[in-house]
Amino acid sequence: MTAYGSPLESGPENRGERKVKLARYEIVRELGKGAMGVVYLAKDPLIGRLVALKTIRIRPGDDDETKEFQQRFVREAQAAGILNHPAIVTVHDIGQDDTSGTSFIAMEFVEGHNLKEILAQGRPLSFDEIGDIIAQVADALDFAHSKGIVHRDVKPANIILVEGNRAKITDFGIAKIASGGNLTTTGQFLGTPNYMAPEQIRGAPVDGRTDIFSLGICLYECLTRRKPFGGDSLTSISYKIVHEAFPPLHEINPQIPDGYDEVMQLALAKDPAKRYQRGRDFASALRAVVRGELPMKQHEPMLEEPTMITRDHDRIPTIEIPFPQASPATENPRPVLRANPHGTVAAAAAAGAAVVPAAPALGKPISMPRPRPSDLMRKTLDGVRAMPLWRTPVAPAIFFSIAGVLVLALLIAVAAIRAKRPSIPVADTAWESRIARQKQLRLQGNQLLHQGRVNDAFDKFDQLAKIAPQSPYVATLLSKLSEIRQRAESNKQQETLAKSRFDEGMVYFNNRQFAEAVRAFEDAFHLNPNSEDAANYLKLAQQEADNEERSKAAQRVTQQQATTTQAVVTTTRGRTQAKAVVHPVAGPAQMTVYMNSPVADGYIMVKVGGEVVTHENLWMETGRFLLKRKVPREVSATKEITPKTADVEIWVVIPSLTIQEHHTIPRLNFAPGVAHRLSVTFNAQNRTFNYQMN
Repeated sequence: MTAYGSPLESGPENRGERKVKLARYEIVRELGKGAMGVVYLAKDPLIGRLVALKTIRIRPGDDDETKEFQQRFVREAQAAGILNHPAIVTVHDIGQDDTSGTSFIAMEFVEGHNLKEILAQGRPLSFDEIGDIIAQVADALDFAHSKGIVHRDVKPANIILVEGNRAKITDFGIAKIASGGNLTTTGQFLGTPNYMAPEQIRGAPVDGRTDIFSLGICLYECLTRRKPFGGDSLTSISYKIVHEAFPPLHEINPQIPDGYDEVMQLALAKDPAKRYQRGRDFASALRAVVRGELPMKQHEPMLEEPTMITRDHDRIPTIEIPFPQASPATENPRPVLRANPHGTVAAAAAAGAAVVPAAPALGKPISMPRPRPSDLMRKTLDGVRAMPLWRTPVAPAIFFSIAGVLVLALLIAVAAIRAKRPSIPVADTAWESRIARQKQLRLQGNQLLHQGRVNDAFDKFDQLAKIAPQSPYVATLLSKLSEIRQRAESNKQQETLAKSRFDEGMVYFNNRQFAEAVRAFEDAFHLNPNSEDAANYLKLAQQEADNEERSKAAQRVTQQQATTTQAVVTTTRGRTQAKAVVHPVAGPAQMTVYMNSPVADGYIMVKVGGEVVTHENLWMETGRFLLKRKVPREVSATKEITPKTADVEIWVVIPSLTIQEHHTIPRLNFAPGVAHRLSVTFNAQNRTFNYQMN
């Protein structure tokens, strides 16, 4: 393999028994290949752990962009290395191979399919399963955001589903560490166009809410099997993400639950301030929809009038009011001020008359301070009371009608204000405690599952089911765990029964009752195919039984030959002459069994009327010491059998493929001296066997 980015010159198949290594890691096989590197399945020989090795190789002459990609590649380990969460792929190690100069990251090997492959294959996912999967990813992103890390490339290809629909997010290759530098140049954006947030496309700063928008696109695609912002070019897609609304869910599929509409509106809001502010809020809303509840609405801050803030050194400008031409100084200035058509100015002059110094000259403007609101209100009321209409008596009916209208208008205004004011939810401590307990039980159960402690994990999820009895995820998981426990109990019972039959076979074997020993050892091996003792003693017992059968057959042939000599007496010319006539006995029948094994474990056994023709392993061992390993082998065995008409029974047992095949070819005639051939072939696609008898 000499493609760019590959650190290896040849695969394991070109090196015989020599193992290909990258640093201390032993390469098993290639998992995938990208534009800048290759991902391998490898084994850490120090602890025997399988890991995924993501590699990148910079050769002399590469441009700056490739070197920047290498920096970003190293930063992936720095970002993901500090993240320890059940839904985030764990990074174990980072290093460089001294021989090839290849940089690599050793991360957790996750067996499963990513969400992009599942959607492309058309695999059915229920709406509840979709909500639970996206909620798991939202929790993982919330954890990463709390550590100061933004993923910036959330998409279905980076979300892996393992057994039980457990989600794991990977590839923090372009993640941004809040405390670190920025490797991108001004105006450059990173990510996948179909899953970008508006601020990414505009080149604006990004934060955790950017990942929430991208995850919202993943949710939309899972629910509808189409992207919310499609297009035939990058320009078209970018314009729709920034400016256009996504098609409503019910226009595409009316069966989508109602709660997802509100979740999508908040997750795909163009303005980051109007989206979910935390990944855990996104996850809580999704789990509410899964439970059949409406998600809690996110409240916006109350609208308030802008407040003007002044500092000590700010000065409010004074108002210059020109005085009119006045009479002598002893004249009362009030009539002049009332004659002013501007009521505010008149009130201001009246309120400030006591503190205004004498005017330097008539008609020259002077500076006066602003009037106080209380003085303005008092002067306005005095003016109203001085009007003649104020003293006119009003009929009681008219008065009370006007008062009633005013009260009604006041009530309507208060009701309108209350309707516009957002309701502030009351903190439900019991609900919050229940949610926290559910999360704790879920995490503990998942950790126990990772450790292989199925019974302890079942107890945790059983407690979770009592707290959240309506959760389909918990019910499905409990059902699967119950099946696993039942299989484990059944296997335990089979192992106990296999041990009992093996002990019986040993008693028969020691008493030289080999036929009974073969049957007992066969039962023990069928019950527990992993028992090497049962397989070995079964082969020994069959060999001894075959030896006895051959000895008996030889004795029968000798007896038949003794009886074939008949005395024939003939008389010729008065003399008696004895002539021995010997009838030859035909030889035994032959049978050959042929099978080319596809695997490196298991065995094949063939019987004709209870007589064992062959019992051979489908594998053989090669190499020595540490290089010893099992490989498939070709089975070809021929045996002479007593002529008879009998059934041909065939057993093929392959534990690694969980195959225990038993096939019968009825009533075949094995004539003396006739050779038969049985060919067994395996179809790997449909896992079936073909038996051909010649």
